[in-house]
Amino acid sequence: MTARLCAVFHCGSPAASDYSPYCRRHKSTLRRHGATGQRGIAKAELAPYLARVEARIAKNPDSEAWSLMEGTWTTIIAEANATANRRVGNRYERSAANEIAAIALDCTPGEVIRTVLAMVLFWHDQPRRFASDEALRVQIARRVRALSQRHVGLRYDHRTGQQVRVYREMTPKAAGILGRKLMIAFGAIGLHLAALDDRDRKAAQEAKQRLATAISQLS
Repeated sequence: MTARLCAVFHCGSPAASDYSPYCRRHKSTLRRHGATGQRGIAKAELAPYLARVEARIAKNPDSEAWSLMEGTWTTIIAEANATANRRVGNRYERSAANEIAAIALDCTPGEVIRTVLAMVLFWHDQPRRFASDEALRVQIARRVRALSQRHVGLRYDHRTGQQVRVYREMTPKAAGILGRKLMIAFGAIGLHLAALDDRDRKAAQEAKQRLATAISQLS
């Protein structure tokens, strides 16, 4: 067994091997979430940001932006299908392409777009919730992938005599590639929505302050 300790500050556990700087737990976290200190983004955490995206869409139902974003996603799918069908090329690119193709079979473009925009709003409001840019990209990939059930399977547990759900994990590089594609496509739009929310909150606060001032001046 290696005598080296995990490189994560204050961990103190032995490194997983002579070739790994991290213990088994932090190595697994890095692989699944994109950084050793990153926690997964839960569906419940994302819900308020999804609601904000949906409210903005409802406020601008006739905007061409939504259909143009759907067109962008359609282009990403077409490129992914072409990449997935190649016999040569980068295996991580092909893995990410297969993930996109699977997501497209189960999910509407709107679901994918709203999820990415919500994740960008989350990042804008709580940047410290993400350990790094790569962790952000991986978390975006994981939340979009969670919209599909094609990575979920069943296996028989002999101890309980029941079927249990098993999840096929993405490789870290494939998750990073998928997250990067989604951020390039929709990240700037998500930041623009965040700016609009900031503007609306500021206007609401100013209106409340004017009302409070007017009430205080009543005789």
